[in-house]
Amino acid sequence: MNEEEIIRIAQSLQVKVHELLRSGSPVYKERKEELLDMSEEELARVIANEPTLIKRPIIKTEKGYVVGLNAEKIQELIKK
Repeated sequence: MNEEEIIRIAQSLQVKVHELLRSGSPVYKERKEELLDMSEEELARVIANEPTLIKRPIIKTEKGYVVGLNAEKIQELIKK
């Protein structure tokens, strides 16, 4: 995934790139302050080079989206 794709995903989900950060990542823990001060473009570039920084899964349906492992919200999105 490159930086343009990361920005496109964030825009599609109507969130900031910062909301895609996985706080449990070792890279996040080491560079938290620096990452939080970055612009969206800078952060997307770093995530493209350090993919462990992005929350997974990213699920989008007609009902909405969820970023990360939120079982309750995932169930809400996939219920008919």
